[in-house]
Amino acid sequence: MTHKHVPHKSALLCASALAGVLAIHGAAHAQETRGDQIVVTAPIASDTVAIRDTPNNAQVLGADALDRQHPSNLADLLNANLGSVTVSNGTGSPYQSDVSYRGFQATSLLGSPTGLSVYLDGVRMNEAFGSIVNWDMIPLNALSQVQVLPGSNPLFGLNTLGGSLVLATKNGADNPGATVTLQGGSYNRRVVQAEAGGTLANRTIDWFVAGNYDAQDGYRWYTDTDVKQLYGKLRWHGTATNVELGVIWSDTSLNGTQALPLSMLGNPKAAYTWPDNVSNNQLVINLKADTRLSSTARLSGNVYYRRASSHSSNSNADLGDACDESEYDCSALAPGGTARDLYASNPYAAGQDEAAGFVGYNGSLPLHDYTSGINTTVVYSNLSQHVFGGNLLLDVDADALGLSHDLNVGGNFETASVGYDQNTVLARLVNYATVPEAWNTLYSSADGFKGSNVINGLGVSSHSTSFNVFARDVVELARGLKLSASVSYTHTHLSLSGTKDTYLDSSGAFTWTGADGQTYYNPSYLGASYWDGADGTLATATAPDGAIAGPESAPIVGSHNWHRVNPSVGLTWNPDQAIGFFASYSEAMRAPTAIELACADPATPCALPTGFNGDPELKAVVAHTVEGGLRGSFGKAHHARLGWSVSAYRTLLDNDIQFIFGSSGLGYFANVGKTERKGVDLGVTADFRHLHLAASYGYVAASYRENFTDASGDMVQPGDRITGIPSHSFKLRAVYQPIRKVTIGGNLIVVSSQFAHGDEANLDPVVPGYTIANIDVHVLPTSRLELFATIANLFDRHYATFGVMGTNIYTGNDEQFRTPAQGRSVMGGLRYSFGKAVAATQLD
Repeated sequence: MTHKHVPHKSALLCASALAGVLAIHGAAHAQETRGDQIVVTAPIASDTVAIRDTPNNAQVLGADALDRQHPSNLADLLNANLGSVTVSNGTGSPYQSDVSYRGFQATSLLGSPTGLSVYLDGVRMNEAFGSIVNWDMIPLNALSQVQVLPGSNPLFGLNTLGGSLVLATKNGADNPGATVTLQGGSYNRRVVQAEAGGTLANRTIDWFVAGNYDAQDGYRWYTDTDVKQLYGKLRWHGTATNVELGVIWSDTSLNGTQALPLSMLGNPKAAYTWPDNVSNNQLVINLKADTRLSSTARLSGNVYYRRASSHSSNSNADLGDACDESEYDCSALAPGGTARDLYASNPYAAGQDEAAGFVGYNGSLPLHDYTSGINTTVVYSNLSQHVFGGNLLLDVDADALGLSHDLNVGGNFETASVGYDQNTVLARLVNYATVPEAWNTLYSSADGFKGSNVINGLGVSSHSTSFNVFARDVVELARGLKLSASVSYTHTHLSLSGTKDTYLDSSGAFTWTGADGQTYYNPSYLGASYWDGADGTLATATAPDGAIAGPESAPIVGSHNWHRVNPSVGLTWNPDQAIGFFASYSEAMRAPTAIELACADPATPCALPTGFNGDPELKAVVAHTVEGGLRGSFGKAHHARLGWSVSAYRTLLDNDIQFIFGSSGLGYFANVGKTERKGVDLGVTADFRHLHLAASYGYVAASYRENFTDASGDMVQPGDRITGIPSHSFKLRAVYQPIRKVTIGGNLIVVSSQFAHGDEANLDPVVPGYTIANIDVHVLPTSRLELFATIANLFDRHYATFGVMGTNIYTGNDEQFRTPAQGRSVMGGLRYSFGKAVAATQLD
């Protein structure tokens, strides 16, 4: 049916009302120092600029927000506090959310399109294989600041289509002493965090270490999490030179489950199929240095090594060909989540000739059919990545031709070697769990034949090299008026080499139709017996006429190069502190990832995150962004302060890459031509003696700009909304400090509806929007002890941030699937400081 999208109006009303209240209440008194906040100009973070001099609407979160709100991961922190940021979680694991900023994603799920770059102390945290970001690899208690830099900034290299996330870590000079934090609460969550820092040798050396352990059972069944993280930093300061060594180690195990069809949402904790696990391990070594060459020039750089490995198992189940052709009655193939044995019970639909004559098997051979109706598999994957990279930046501040210049010249590079192997094995559904079969029970023989349970296997190696060289200059044309211009050249080379071998049909049948249209068979099954229920006889496996003896081997081979020159220009004008103007235009490129190239054939669709086929060519995505806005502040320090910002933007993508979902859950990556993200950001902050308020509203219209046909055969037209991106979001953060030792905070998050993945033509009902509230309370009973408590989803709202169209294997019906979000959770804890007093609570 045709569905017209109706925006979630409450977000607009809340934003407008609150902005008005804050403006009226604070305009006469307030001053906001947001314009004085510092952001970086390049990934190495050695050159900075005040926000008032950036030609876009940059945002900053400090360590106070990290300490006060106690999020389990960075994605949740961004969602609760920053404008135009929303999250989408399709697995139920708290560490596997997609972060969307202005319609661009940083995602933890292999295969999802990405458009945000993430840097930590100059280390690119986007994984080499799929440009994903593993939030479980980033130790939150080691972070000192989070910067969100919008736009297609060419200085930040690959993936910077919609913006960059720049993360800075703590050091021993600014964080002396030792602190231990203990937390516990809902869903059996247990958290232990520790950090320590200090200085040596007359402060020429400082050191910092942090550790984090987070274990929880999860809101939904079978979604337990175990996260271990360590961080260390050692710095040496000379008269003109500084050297820094940082190390990150992480080891995690994340269990998730899947989206539920609407007919199963009566129990939001239930699993559709399970188990689904990913275990990640990471080591990062980062060496940084900077030296002052003269009074006006500084050279800085870093080199880093990242070793990352990932081991995953994924449960997959979809209806077989007999259901697609209405041969079987697929309305009850797995009652109670347990698959029927279709050798023993009649699977045929009423009216089929086979239904009347069906005879169940009751012989002595171990023959069972649990998979021809519901093709059930478990996919085991192993990923190993070795990444070397670095940045170099020359910063020169000098006068020329009577004007003040801030010149940056530099570049960044990254080279990665990746190994990936995957095996798909037959399984059966037992109480919604996909239990691997020890052998292929569709076939047997009197002499004890047991066929292999392996459906297919693949091995892929990938090598990529990327570099980006740039120059940027900021010229002060007049007092308060600055012009910035930059240009970069980006080049990426990616090669793939591997093979996919198929041994069985996804149902377990020993014959199958290959990607080339030919019929293949597994010769090891010849002579084995199987049950023909329609005839009531044991049949013998024989080679079909004209069939090719397997396995079917498909090469995954390719070598690709992409390169582009990307310009940027910006202007800021700050006539006084009360108001400032900014405008910019920028371009950036994103090269296709290895997994996108390996799953780009519509004839052989893949199951994310576990499918591969050949290596068709995909074009690089190119972003063109224009942005303009105003910002300012009023008031006096220590009395009342008000800060505000308004910005509008438009990003046009050429050759955008999207994953095109089919009803079976399979799909493929494709260039879908032009897409557009345009919108408005509004922000207001107000600070009074005992009260801090921050409100933000984001509107993004993300739409396709060219026609294409989706996997279901529906025509997607210009103006249709891109799936999974809400149009409206509103955030409110309030912190009240009645007395110095007590702080009470709260967050209100309002997000509008979105179209479900697989509904690119916008024909089906939307995933509804939601409103949730969180609160936190902090008390300092002594100078070294802090007690705190948090409540997330205070009113226990039932909602979903992710939706996808699919076919319910338990009923045979096409439905919308949604992943239930976490219900109310309560956490309590304490923080104790050794050797120093707990810092007085600040109004974040």
